[in-house]
Amino acid sequence: MKYVEECIASVPPLGNYNITVYFFAKEDEGCILTPTKENHLAPVTVQFQQGLGQKFRQQAGTGINFSMFGESDLLKVGDMDVYPLAVKADASSDKHDGSNETVTSGKTNSQITQAVFEKDKGEFRVKVVKQILSVNGMRYELQEIYGIGNSVESGEDDNDQGKECVICLSEPRDTIVHPCRHM
Repeated sequence: MKYVEECIASVPPLGNYNITVYFFAKEDEGCILTPTKENHLAPVTVQFQQGLGQKFRQQAGTGINFSMFGESDLLKVGDMDVYPLAVKADASSDKHDGSNETVTSGKTNSQITQAVFEKDKGEFRVKVVKQILSVNGMRYELQEIYGIGNSVESGEDDNDQGKECVICLSEPRDTIVHPCRHM
């Protein structure tokens, strides 16, 4: 089977960044990702300097060989601890010491995207199921509001009511609002 060889993401312009791709990762306390199959698939980290318009491109041969795993491992859904794919973007006010999660000084803020694989017509595709932000040591899980995410995934007519921006309510959606959950 094919290797997943490219993950492309725009990198925000503030500070230095590390983007790490994990396969079969579990989130531990403090938004630390731990690979559960590191002997087969070690995490891949790419470092970036501050600047606009940078792209992440995973090196060829560092992806996942789907034939190494059963489809039941790859196609997991529902409430789970281990995600087949996780991408973590770390922004640090200081440099990392080269180890997996250690920062020599300063605060590290990060964004984690956890995903599963879906199989459609013999091809594997990635489906994002959870996004987490860690800011100044606080963990925030991003949530869709008012069922908007479900209407997009259901394949309903694009002209349907409810697909407009949650701010102005008249233009197509291009803004996400994440209010606090205690409201």
